[in-house]
Amino acid sequence: MFRPVALFLFFFCTVPTHAQDRARLDSISVHLFLATSGTLSEDVETIDGFLARNFSVQGKGITDNERFYSALIKVKLTAPKEIFAKGPQAEVVVTDRRTRKVVKRQRLSDVYIGSHGWTILPVWVADAACGPFEIVASRGGRKLVRQLEVTCGE
Repeated sequence: MFRPVALFLFFFCTVPTHAQDRARLDSISVHLFLATSGTLSEDVETIDGFLARNFSVQGKGITDNERFYSALIKVKLTAPKEIFAKGPQAEVVVTDRRTRKVVKRQRLSDVYIGSHGWTILPVWVADAACGPFEIVASRGGRKLVRQLEVTCGE
């Protein structure tokens, strides 16, 4: 009796997760938390005239004298069907480009993707005003890289 149970457990515990049961890393966007208005900016790559220096941000559509200290990275994962993708699905690493120090590392695991085929997960970076930063999101062999050009004290 022990052998069939052990064989059953071994087989079902070691079956690899099928590709269709995994989330796909689709895109990332970076948004500053604007402290004066209490809102998030548009994706910094889409803001005309974007400039962030000494905790102040400028660009088209941003109110004068807006301050920021934090950023939100939105990670979009997709799947061809509704799934609960168990285990690690992606990792986001934020590195200070001057010092090469990792300031944030977050693994995204156990993700539910509904029948619409996508979900967006947040990665909060609390101290994002003094960079510049490189943001790398990776999943398997796919890697998405973004730059956050923010400076202070210069």
